[in-house]
Amino acid sequence: MEKTEKIMDREIAWRIFAHEFNMSNLYVSEGDERAPNYIITPTGVKCNRLFIVGVVTEVENIGKDNNLWRARIADPTGVFTVYASQYQPDAAIFLSDLHVPAYVALVGKARKYEPEDGTVYLSVRPEEINASDEKQRDRWVLETAERTLERINIIEDALKPGLSGNELQEFLSKKVTNIALLNGVILAIKHYKNLDKTIPELKKMLIHAIDTITSVSDSGIINQPQKPEKTKEHDIPVKKTEFKTHESSFENEPIVEEISVGENNEIVEEIQNPSGPDTKEEPPELEPKELLAAIIDKLDTGKGTSFLTVIETAGKAGINAQSVELSLKELMEEGRCYEPKIGVLRKV
Repeated sequence: MEKTEKIMDREIAWRIFAHEFNMSNLYVSEGDERAPNYIITPTGVKCNRLFIVGVVTEVENIGKDNNLWRARIADPTGVFTVYASQYQPDAAIFLSDLHVPAYVALVGKARKYEPEDGTVYLSVRPEEINASDEKQRDRWVLETAERTLERINIIEDALKPGLSGNELQEFLSKKVTNIALLNGVILAIKHYKNLDKTIPELKKMLIHAIDTITSVSDSGIINQPQKPEKTKEHDIPVKKTEFKTHESSFENEPIVEEISVGENNEIVEEIQNPSGPDTKEEPPELEPKELLAAIIDKLDTGKGTSFLTVIETAGKAGINAQSVELSLKELMEEGRCYEPKIGVLRKV
């Protein structure tokens, strides 16, 4: 009976993107020192536990006697930092044996660390971590986008009347049945003063996350999106129009038809306009990040590729050094490539 009650009292494991998790700066505790702590996100998640599926791009032993491991788990919006110590032995062993990059699914506790006033680091302490795959990661991205969009809609509905205090609580009580989310939304609206700017940023994040999993194939090569087959009805976000701009943009997006690498690592690109040869419109330029992803994919034949070779090849493709640096950072944060050692890049 006691065990059953403990299971029933367990906190919800929320689906949250790394970008929203890392931008959160409201922390609450209810009760004494042993009471659970919560991180309140801008969309009102009252987060004590979270569920992540992503790509582990880095694992490092940072403790003595191999008793503290740090890992970075990337989703399409950013990176979660994970710590596993002797108190999470199964997770520590799992990470110590892991060969990166690797897809994983993790349930863990949200943690904050304040080394000094004004400086806060958020991280995740794993309760359970297992191997996963690309399909499960893609499904997690879609479901997390759907849940995030639902919370965004609640926040926007609550902001329109300009309510506060008891009126706000009464208004939200009619819309939100989850008590934890209801309390979290009220706290978020009260704390985050610039939600009018944050919400559009989070919407762009959702579009970017879905764009990432629908425009990149297993090998990292850019493909024409397979919208009808890729998304089932229950996976579609609540408001499909939220992603209409993204979907319509696929129709005119150029496709890297073929990229070949010569003896001197020279890459020749043939870009085809999907709208056909008869159209008079100029094809839009392909993002430097996607060109760079294709370059790394071609150059990396299994053992990685030299950073300098990527720079040189990108330069020949017309990508300047600043764009290369920014694009590499984004690709690493999205878990699409990583740096196993200094000067070497590998595709995921």
